[in-house]
Amino acid sequence: MFNKILFPVKKLSLIIVIFTLFYSCKNEVTPIEFSETAIENQEHVNIEIIYPKVTSKSDIASKINSEIEQTISKNIAFFEDDTEQLSLEASIKDFENRYINFKKEFEDSSIKWDANVSGEVVYNSENVITIAIDSYTFTGGAHGNSVITLLNFNPKTGALYSFDDIFNNPTKVTELAETYLEKELNISKNQNTDDYFFDEFFKMPENIGFSDEGIIFLYNTYEIAAYAQGVTEFTIPYSEISEFLKLSE
Repeated sequence: MFNKILFPVKKLSLIIVIFTLFYSCKNEVTPIEFSETAIENQEHVNIEIIYPKVTSKSDIASKINSEIEQTISKNIAFFEDDTEQLSLEASIKDFENRYINFKKEFEDSSIKWDANVSGEVVYNSENVITIAIDSYTFTGGAHGNSVITLLNFNPKTGALYSFDDIFNNPTKVTELAETYLEKELNISKNQNTDDYFFDEFFKMPENIGFSDEGIIFLYNTYEIAAYAQGVTEFTIPYSEISEFLKLSE
């Protein structure tokens, strides 16, 4: 009697296990894969661009690749305004043409323009992908222009996350970031971070990203203090900031 009841129960349990395994495998998110793409041009100017590109062919891949290339394009091109857009190929050509015109006007100049870009995948999980793009351009003058851009993507849609998409309590995150900035700059009790900002008010950095250790906060040159300060960067561990995150790492 018990065997007759037990057999169907065992059979049902096996079916449930198989279904669960199948469902789990089906819904398991495979991390998006990237390959390295390199562009070089040394005919008139020195251009070297290396950046990650999603290898798969999908709408998500197209969105991510387009945003990465558009960011590089903005960092090396001479845009008249923020709404202007050029393809990466067109931006490289524009950079080269401007140098050619510069040489026509200043024939005796020995300066050769440079554009160096290095991109890498800093963080890649099922909820967020962070790409860092380090760009340097030199078109004469005392020094070149260097900027690091952090892009945070939604792997499920290919869209960029905004600050409000990442944090659930902007006020608390701002307070925490200011405390960490004070430590990074070794600010004494008699000072405050306002002295380091040109408008004398603390500001969150334009670039925030995910890493294995925590959330990266990065101020580019001129964003905080003088040029000599360079890039100012610190990481707030997940143990201190996770309660303010909308996204799980």
